[in-house]
Amino acid sequence: MSEQTLDGLIAKVKTEAIEASEKEAQKIINEAKQRAQQIVAKAEADKKALISDAEKKAEGLVEKGKIALNQAARDVQISVRNDIEKLLKSVLEVEVKEAFTADLYTQVISKVMDSLGGNTAIVLPSDLEDQMVTSIQKRVAESKTTVSIITKNDLLSGLSVSNTHEGWSYDITAEEIADLLSQHLSPKWAELLNTK
Repeated sequence: MSEQTLDGLIAKVKTEAIEASEKEAQKIINEAKQRAQQIVAKAEADKKALISDAEKKAEGLVEKGKIALNQAARDVQISVRNDIEKLLKSVLEVEVKEAFTADLYTQVISKVMDSLGGNTAIVLPSDLEDQMVTSIQKRVAESKTTVSIITKNDLLSGLSVSNTHEGWSYDITAEEIADLLSQHLSPKWAELLNTK
């Protein structure tokens, strides 16, 4: 074989080898690009799924927060309303206690005696001044019915009326009157306390 033929054959083998290598390299590059595109597409899909999941969780947390906030607001509103009712009731109790004068006691006892008749016992708070109790006893003694007036330590305000023969007893205390009055607050107060 001539040298030229040998050189041509070597050149041809080199060319074929280079072309085959370039084709193989291009194939590897194309496969790598395709794999890279698949990885990027999967990463984008995963990213969207993570973002969507995070948004749903965030919406759930916000909704739970709103519910908790609304419940807390209702609790505060109920607590404030109850505190205002207690305050109004205690103010009413103080006002009623102050309104229980000797004249008022006498009027109430006279009305009770007129309505219920004799054999009635009237219990007054022990902290009433002796002078007031004596005054009430004198005024009651002028009536035609028999009634006993006593004082007790456990009665804090108002009076208690009982008839042991008939087995009944009624308390007319500042607390009882304040309870009744607080049930009949003006419509404005009731509306304010019951707003939701």
